[in-house]
Amino acid sequence: MARMRIQDIAAEAAVSPSTVSKFINGHYDAMSASTRSRIAEIIERTGYRPSSVARNLRLDRSRMIGVILADIRNPYSSAMLGELADRSAAAGYTLTCAISGNNPSKEAEAVMRLAEAGADGLIVNTCGGNDELLADTCDRAPVVLLDRDVPGASIDLVTSDNGCLVAALLQEVMRDGVDACWLLDEHNDASSVRRERTATFERGLRSACARGGCIALARNACAAAAQLTKMSCSSGGSPIGLIAINGLVFERLVEALAVAGIDVPGAARIATIDEYPWNRVLFGGVTTAAQDIAGLAAAALELLIERIERGRGPCGSRRRIEIPGNIIARRSTRTDSGPTTTTPQPLRAHR
Repeated sequence: MARMRIQDIAAEAAVSPSTVSKFINGHYDAMSASTRSRIAEIIERTGYRPSSVARNLRLDRSRMIGVILADIRNPYSSAMLGELADRSAAAGYTLTCAISGNNPSKEAEAVMRLAEAGADGLIVNTCGGNDELLADTCDRAPVVLLDRDVPGASIDLVTSDNGCLVAALLQEVMRDGVDACWLLDEHNDASSVRRERTATFERGLRSACARGGCIALARNACAAAAQLTKMSCSSGGSPIGLIAINGLVFERLVEALAVAGIDVPGAARIATIDEYPWNRVLFGGVTTAAQDIAGLAAAALELLIERIERGRGPCGSRRRIEIPGNIIARRSTRTDSGPTTTTPQPLRAHR
């Protein structure tokens, strides 16, 4: 059977094709009840479905959203991609993803490729180094930055309230006699998220008059174990605090602790950022600052689609959305109770 067309429905309903088109697009104001009823009956009986290709051509849209992630090895990124894919499909958009591998050149290529392919908008977890390109792209199609900001640019940003999460995590780790704590980071990572987390951590240490600092944890397990051993030996027998800045660093920390033979939570109180299934079982449970990945994905996609549907507006209309997370306290920082979950209070007014 030949596919029904708007012209076929119009002929059978004895109306013009433009009237059928208005009905399909929900413009009923100047249409009588009997006309609406006839068109609806024909559409239901014939199983007519409007051509999304034709509609998109008329609207000059591709119904495609481009997503660029900095590092798919990070469990956060894979979880985020899954959320974005599900939500995009539910909203009627096709998701096309590119991975920069924290390489600015690859990120730039992906931005230009997706823009040239006709993406209606981009969600970018930038690795840095492409501030001007992203700003220029934003003038042509909506761009929403995910987690990592571009200072000085009028580009929308959706991120966690990283300052609150790190401050609350530090407070949790340093309870019960811990007077020295280290934030374990990656080498050569100067993203806006890391800068905010590091600055908050350093302020917290100064406020508590505590020892410690920020250190890049070695990739080699033996070298990382040597770093941890040195920290532990400097504590004078007191437990030390160790906070992994993300899931990748936490994986290195777990391996290094085993090599060094450091007991958790006896000799070290440890915590990490981002909640994964293994956090609930390792060391009897690992204290975690859990970002709301579903909330971040939903906010980024809703903001982007709003920009696509309504137009981006003037540069001064930039929006920054901060999604709160939770602190899940477990045995790795406390031995006196089971898991507890709290929502950190903001350290500052959201912008």
